[in-house]
Amino acid sequence: MKTKILNIENDNCSRREFLKDVVKSVGVVTVGSFVISQFNACSDESNPTSPSGGNNQNGPITIDISLSENSALTNVGGSIVISGNNLDGKGMLIIRSSETTVSALSRNCTHQGCTLPNFQGGASRCPCHGSRFDTAGKVLNGPATDPLKTYSASIDGNIITVTG
Repeated sequence: MKTKILNIENDNCSRREFLKDVVKSVGVVTVGSFVISQFNACSDESNPTSPSGGNNQNGPITIDISLSENSALTNVGGSIVISGNNLDGKGMLIIRSSETTVSALSRNCTHQGCTLPNFQGGASRCPCHGSRFDTAGKVLNGPATDPLKTYSASIDGNIITVTG
């Protein structure tokens, strides 16, 4: 990067050149600050992992079904998706299997790793190549051949707990 030194004794710097240099300097500082803030945002200390807003980095994930964004899980057959977390970087599909049971599946398609959407009509269809999985994680049709990874999940009152 070429650095200009401003010679105050010699008035060769036009107002336009001065303003260009100021704008470039402000841009460099702005981009540098943005990059630093993005590195900090990706650090473990500032990235909560629990969908309910907790910050237990290595512990289980808890989901409060009394919250409106999780209300689909109050009904048997209801499901939600949660984003990447400390147990699964792609996120999870959470399904209310019965009044007393819930299931947690990885959103990571076993064919080529695309992220799966929520269930519709009892299946989640991979947007990349069309593999379909049922609410137990089994392959309904390929090209995927392996089932989805499952996690231990339990429900106690309004709280669902998912562990590795």
